[in-house]
Amino acid sequence: MKKIFDENGPIANAMPGYEVRHEQIEMAEAIESAISHSEQLIVEAGTGIGKSFAYLVPLAEYAIKNNSLGIISTNTISLQEQIINKDIPFLEKALGKDFKAVLVKGRNNYLCLRKLRRSEFLQKDLFSDQYELTEFTKIFAWSYKTQDGTLYDLEEEPDMKVWSMVSTDSETCLGKNCQHYKKCFFQRAREKISEARMLVINHHLFFSNQALLKEDKSVFPEWGALVFDEAHSIESVATEHLGANVTNTGARYLLDLLFNLKKQKGFLLTVGDQDSMECVEQVRRRLDVFFKDIKDHFDANIKKEDSDTLRIRQKNFVENNLSSSLRDLAESLLVTKKGVKDKEDEVEIASFIRKINVLKDSVELILNQSMENHVYWVECSRNKKANKISINTAPVNIGEILKEELFDEEKPIILTSATLSVDNGSFKYFKDRVGAKKAIELKLGSPFDYKNQVRMYIAKNMPSPDNVTDYAIKAADRIKRYLDLTNGSAFVLFTSYSLMNIVYEELEEYLALKDFNVLRQGSGLSRNKMLASFKKESGSVLFGVDTFWQGIDVQGKALSNVIITKLPFSVPDHPVIEARIDDIQKRGGDAFLEYNLPEAVLKFKQGFGRLIRSKNDTGVIAILDSRIINKFYGRAFLNSIPKCNIIIE
Repeated sequence: MKKIFDENGPIANAMPGYEVRHEQIEMAEAIESAISHSEQLIVEAGTGIGKSFAYLVPLAEYAIKNNSLGIISTNTISLQEQIINKDIPFLEKALGKDFKAVLVKGRNNYLCLRKLRRSEFLQKDLFSDQYELTEFTKIFAWSYKTQDGTLYDLEEEPDMKVWSMVSTDSETCLGKNCQHYKKCFFQRAREKISEARMLVINHHLFFSNQALLKEDKSVFPEWGALVFDEAHSIESVATEHLGANVTNTGARYLLDLLFNLKKQKGFLLTVGDQDSMECVEQVRRRLDVFFKDIKDHFDANIKKEDSDTLRIRQKNFVENNLSSSLRDLAESLLVTKKGVKDKEDEVEIASFIRKINVLKDSVELILNQSMENHVYWVECSRNKKANKISINTAPVNIGEILKEELFDEEKPIILTSATLSVDNGSFKYFKDRVGAKKAIELKLGSPFDYKNQVRMYIAKNMPSPDNVTDYAIKAADRIKRYLDLTNGSAFVLFTSYSLMNIVYEELEEYLALKDFNVLRQGSGLSRNKMLASFKKESGSVLFGVDTFWQGIDVQGKALSNVIITKLPFSVPDHPVIEARIDDIQKRGGDAFLEYNLPEAVLKFKQGFGRLIRSKNDTGVIAILDSRIINKFYGRAFLNSIPKCNIIIE
């Protein structure tokens, strides 16, 4: 590793202005050792180390030498694209090796040519209106031009209902029996995957694949070594995949695909199955009653008007009038399946039967609360237009599950991120949360000179954040002062939309006077469009919540100021957080010290990390929450970040 990364090595020879970073070499050596000894390793790598090179080089060496498979899993698309389009091609050229690297996308991202042709033939029965027909026409025209046949290759994201009618899935795939097999986009991708030595995937796909393994299915071959980059996101992604949920919109969508009486559209018209059509309408009527009962229960028991979640503690809190009609529909479809002669119709019906049964089983599982150590809740969208209602369950302690299903294996697993340790470098919290209890630990600081690159302002006399009105007024005054220091070019980070909107209203006149390019999350623009506009126009000011605290890379003067309005403690009213706090308290632990504080510290580190992205960046961090210096736990936040120039005022 030293030879590869030193000042006379192949990377230095290929990169003008290359600087040796000792932390990068230490990380690469530790990963090389962990892989060769089949160990698990946690690496906190400070910003600027160049961690992707530090794991790509030893992983590629291992995979090529042993003819094995190395997997890199990330949380964000932007990091995936950086690795596959920039980092790997550079290293392949510098080292003179073919990594045989492939970016893997989930199966339903691929166009199915058989379903496309079938939908063209049956479009009068399948598509509800002119809008859907237009969307289909766009996809059909694109199918002749596309090289990889994936969603990402489309100029605009299509209507997802239309896309689901033409995308590939494991249940309706005919494999080698399909007349389009040789031209199949997914099969071509699969061939590349089978020949690959390195795969770049995302956490969602990894945990989806873990679930498929239980059914003896898999998206990719067995791996020899695994790297989780952006590993701080593992717990939330795994929780999502190991839970279950049923939504009114999702269930109606499935029924509409089968048959919609009002519009006289749907798959069942193509096979003329009158009995199943009647069953669909019976399910639809029951579904409306079922979700009305859930909404009534939610409205009667919700304590805070603006809350959109309600934890459910009693089994069968509403009557299950849905399962029997779903069972009838599945049985009716089974009779039809036996009677059809067309193989394509047969696989479509089989797929619908499976989806109906999954829906029925999920309803029963959640209502009966049949999973131990799980939390159950109802969620009702505050958006009246969306009118989305769901019932949900998720595991309380994901660590125990991941330990058993992943980390108990004697395989090399590397977990890395810039934010994994809390309070002077302890990894205990992260290891317990994800179940990687036997992992070796390595904490590497950043090569950046934070003392000279960062000025941190801490407000010492702010009102309590609980007093929202006073707090918002004072915060707005402070924000004006700090925005003036850098003439905009700032992220203003919040922990809730409500506080953000109140502060924004206080600042509206000032912002208009200053003529800043102001971007506010939730006002219509997507995150990517907000970010593009922020980078493009100098002096921009971006008001953001959760997603802007992490995974954003803005280098240079465009971002010279990060204002953290409030320490990012999670509000304990979400059922999953509440259940995790209950679990700690039942064990006699201190939930604040064991859960709330470490979670907030990790998120604070993420927010702090937005400012300095290169050795030439300089700027201001402003903390508007006085608790960071007035409370005993404030030290945990300050101890978790690099030493910088602090001004208390």
